Amino acid sequence: MNNPALKKGLAIFIGVILFIVLALAAFRIFGTNAADLEPSDVVVANIDKNSARLSWATGVDTQAVVEYGTSPTALNFFAPEAAKAKSHTLDLTLLSPATTYYFDVRIGDKKYDNGGVPWTFTTKGVDQSVVVPSPTPVASGATTGTISPTPVQKLEIPDNTSSCTETDCAQIKAKLGKGCSTQDYFLCLNKTAGTPTPTASSTATPTLTPTPTP
Repeated sequence: MNNPALKKGLAIFIGVILFIVLALAAFRIFGTNAADLEPSDVVVANIDKNSARLSWATGVDTQAVVEYGTSPTALNFFAPEAAKAKSHTLDLTLLSPATTYYFDVRIGDKKYDNGGVPWTFTTKGVDQSVVVPSPTPVASGATTGTISPTPVQKLEIPDNTSSCTETDCAQIKAKLGKGCSTQDYFLCLNKTAGTPTPTASSTATPTLTPTPTP
């Protein structure tokens, strides 16, 4: 190891290695661009009554914490990521129906939001049940459903002979229920058939025989 050239070459090699190591360390500490940390393409999907899915992307591997709440000035709930990644997906659960939520993304000690205000979404409301009235019971074998009763029409035939002025039986029959009665019809039939007129029996006139006078 008394060779000056060898010592010089070894010193140069060690110096280069140290320079590379320090440069990489400095880049990891100071060389990360702030834009690489900022979340982009923030999307809220699969919004339901009690849950929603958040997704975003970063230029480098990061592990964030989502801060959210029902007021833009009070983000009191926290949902941390499980591991570092460039593509991020995080589900928020146990949310209230029909409620507006606000959230931001915190990476390290830096908070990211939507241009100075939190991102926002609204959960779905509770489904309203439609009440269907029970159908009216029907006879066995009939189609179920609500049946409206048909008004019963009653035909009344007036029994008033004075209201019918017809003398022809066919006309009376055609007008039954419109002024002529069944009694009118039968009276007309009786007149048409004719009623036998009783014939007076002949009575013999006794002949008086004069009694001779003595």
